[in-house]
Amino acid sequence: MCQTVLRLLIAAFILGALSAADTRTVAEAAKQIDAQLDAMKDIQGEAEITSAANALERDLDVLREKSIMLLGERKMRWDAVNVQLDLALHSWKEAASVEDRSKAFAALRKAWAALKLQYPSEALGVMPRLWSCPMHPELLETSPGNCPICGMSLEPVYETQPQLTSDPIIRAEIVAPEPLVVGKTAHLRIRLTFVADGTPVALADLEETHTKKIHLLIIEPTETDYHHEHPEPVGNGEYAFSFTPERPGTYRLWADLKPVKTHVQQFSIADIPASTHGGALQRDEPENRHAEINGYKFDLSFADAMVQEKATVPGKLRVTDPSGKPCDKLDVIMGSFGHFVGFGDDFSTVLHIHPLGAVPRDNQAHGGPELPFYFRSNSPGEVRLFTQVKIGGRDYFPRFVVKVQPLRHLAE
Repeated sequence: MCQTVLRLLIAAFILGALSAADTRTVAEAAKQIDAQLDAMKDIQGEAEITSAANALERDLDVLREKSIMLLGERKMRWDAVNVQLDLALHSWKEAASVEDRSKAFAALRKAWAALKLQYPSEALGVMPRLWSCPMHPELLETSPGNCPICGMSLEPVYETQPQLTSDPIIRAEIVAPEPLVVGKTAHLRIRLTFVADGTPVALADLEETHTKKIHLLIIEPTETDYHHEHPEPVGNGEYAFSFTPERPGTYRLWADLKPVKTHVQQFSIADIPASTHGGALQRDEPENRHAEINGYKFDLSFADAMVQEKATVPGKLRVTDPSGKPCDKLDVIMGSFGHFVGFGDDFSTVLHIHPLGAVPRDNQAHGGPELPFYFRSNSPGEVRLFTQVKIGGRDYFPRFVVKVQPLRHLAE
């Protein structure tokens, strides 16, 4: 018994020393909690119970601080299980009899097992202390934070992950009853299958990013008519969606996905056939950093006067309402106050950028008038950059043209 108490006191001392700057991974913190629970099973005596409960509370705090980004329903489940865990620990600590303590300990074990189920299995294995961006997997950092390229939260790199790669492991195919017709709503399906064996991709095979498991980024060759859709499952790896094309020609779709197998975000590309030929992309389109829709003005600016390829540049979108006042009424959309999607003039490169700042916890909150972000293009040329914001329940998609200069400009 004395040895058990001594181990708990030593663990409490170590945790206190590390609380200011704890370097453990999620996996290491979880293993410590497993060990704490094993040691608590047969503890008796008020002092020992109090010490063990306090040590476990500190371990749980460490784990919660290191939790990977969770959104939507998964975040709500994580929150609910944490409440159950805290209640069970309190009941165990305050139990008036051996029988009550035994029941409370069983509830504590059950809640802890339920909490671990909210994490990807790899997260509870041995992990290197590296973090990367889902949208920029070539980036590796030794500590958590925000991606310097797009501003997204960095996520831990799992040791079991085969490699950090942009090569998609999921194939996308469009199922269309008829070709697209301008002005006519098209009701379509996207079929998702794994490249390796052709098996269908279910929602359970995908992780949630920005409140959705599937984002469809759709545009035609002139890069003018942009649509952002979220399909619904209809069975056997197929997902239904609809949109109304405003221009002739074949539309291209980028399915933004994050497979559970890799935990790395990827794009799967598919074309949607049309009944007519479309126009061509306007080369050397003049730069445009201003847009106006229904009296709302959208102004884009960058910290650097000239945007260079492969350079990360702070940017900012400012919104002004029809009365000329700064607009601070931006609604929450997909867990943020806005989203940026850019298309390169090669019609294959996509930039998916999210604004900086904390994720709004209240869906009724409002933001603005400015949305800061980081911009980076690895290639020179024109980028057609669309912002998606919602004001008064209505979506707005202002379009900008950003000139990205080649590196040789630096020497001229």
